[in-house]
Amino acid sequence: MGIVHNANPDLKWETKSTFNIGADMGFVNNRVVLTAEYYYSKTRDMLYLYDVPVPPYTYDKLLANLGSMSNSGFELGMGFTPVQKQDVELNVNVNLSWQRNKLLSLSGEYNGRRMSAPSIKSIGSLNGAGFHGGNNNVVYQIVGQPLGVFYLPHCTGLKRNPDGSYSYEIEDLDKNGEINLEDGGDRRIAGQATPKMTLGSNISFRFKQFDISMQINGAFGHKIYNGTSLSYMNMASFPDYNVMKEAPKQNIKDQTATDYWLESGDYVNFDYVTVGWNVRVKSRFINSLRFSLSINNLATITAYSGLTPIVNSYIVGSTLGIDDKRSFPVYRSYLLSASIQF
Repeated sequence: MGIVHNANPDLKWETKSTFNIGADMGFVNNRVVLTAEYYYSKTRDMLYLYDVPVPPYTYDKLLANLGSMSNSGFELGMGFTPVQKQDVELNVNVNLSWQRNKLLSLSGEYNGRRMSAPSIKSIGSLNGAGFHGGNNNVVYQIVGQPLGVFYLPHCTGLKRNPDGSYSYEIEDLDKNGEINLEDGGDRRIAGQATPKMTLGSNISFRFKQFDISMQINGAFGHKIYNGTSLSYMNMASFPDYNVMKEAPKQNIKDQTATDYWLESGDYVNFDYVTVGWNVRVKSRFINSLRFSLSINNLATITAYSGLTPIVNSYIVGSTLGIDDKRSFPVYRSYLLSASIQF
């Protein structure tokens, strides 16, 4: 085996400083409860793998503590009990969270040598069946931006080719008379893959022996790249690969990744609903009897045209913000249960 890394005796833990302030408030005998919190954190001495010259180094990569990143956010929680009586009760709990991160720097000094990493680097691209080359980098890590932004050529529409097919018309963003799809060329930041705001809510209602509860979640302010449509609306792949029903009519023969297939990822998902009945029993052998019906993943409200907007929107990796033909909708399940206590 050869040498696979350089020694760095100066490696240390990343340093993180955090500031947060919050408040908890209750009104009307705590039937209205509000919580609020703001936080800001900065990570310094962030570990990153840098390119180094050989020689003087033995290997061309060095792990060093040079980068920095910030995270900030605001969380608001609200709880309401508008009705609270012996036979009727309603509870509503809502949590809203706004969040933002920013890659501040990847450069610094190490042993008197100025070290830096590329300020623009692809971290997510389209691949797999139906792709045959092309400029398919989609999600990027860019200094000064949130982690995971869409850095794409801007498509102004479809242009007709001599053979009657269509290609993506790409704007010359730098106005130099040429279309350059490389990083730093005719690309622009077109949105981010991570949600700017998330929603979580629990609602419960009880009327005598009957009750219903519901959990709702959502995410907003982010985008999804519909790689499934880019691939299966490409007639150049047919008949080797399947295409969508609308593909022959639109007759696109182009698989260049532009912002044509970039869509809003906003959604509200009804995660589960449970309806229950607590049966009144008069028995010396049975203390309580309850029947319930639960439905998981009842419905999703979204403008996203793909199968599901619930894709990887948080974990930095090759699939961040990308519907890459391998994303399946969350399945719906039904559960009918009976609970007996003796």
